[in-house]
Amino acid sequence: MAGLRVRITVAALLIAALSGCSHSGRQIQVSPAADPNLLAGCGPLEDQKLANAIDVTDMKQQSAPTVCNWTATNSGGGTVDITYAWLRGDTLAREVQIADQFGYQIERLVVKHFGGMYWRDPKDPGSCAVTVADTGTVTWWVQNRGHTAQPDPCAAAMNLMNATLSVDGV
Repeated sequence: MAGLRVRITVAALLIAALSGCSHSGRQIQVSPAADPNLLAGCGPLEDQKLANAIDVTDMKQQSAPTVCNWTATNSGGGTVDITYAWLRGDTLAREVQIADQFGYQIERLVVKHFGGMYWRDPKDPGSCAVTVADTGTVTWWVQNRGHTAQPDPCAAAMNLMNATLSVDGV
């Protein structure tokens, strides 16, 4: 649960830094029809496609844009937290700074033709994220609540990223 709080804190810092800390106090639902950008809102993956990509069931969305969370059950019966964030105008350099600030280990990578990175929490082998950047950053974070490395959270996060990029036409 502490990992989820850290992820939410990191996401909140990103949102505050990018949006200027102002809000209206009400949550606005963004639908693909309202924003032609497929990455906006909770991303281009419908819940069933998201569940199929990482072999989970009983998915329940916990929040809405700009950072979206789901809780699901993996095939072994464990609980998995899944987080998606798309931040327009964000950069990979900024994400690296945040990872460093919170003590995450990073591994740079290229997904399709996008620069990106894995985020790993050295204190939690059951937690991993993949971020890629272009005109903003897209992040998928997967955390096994049992803090176990199986099923592999990095593989799950990468499956979600690949599915997202495929839907976006990449």
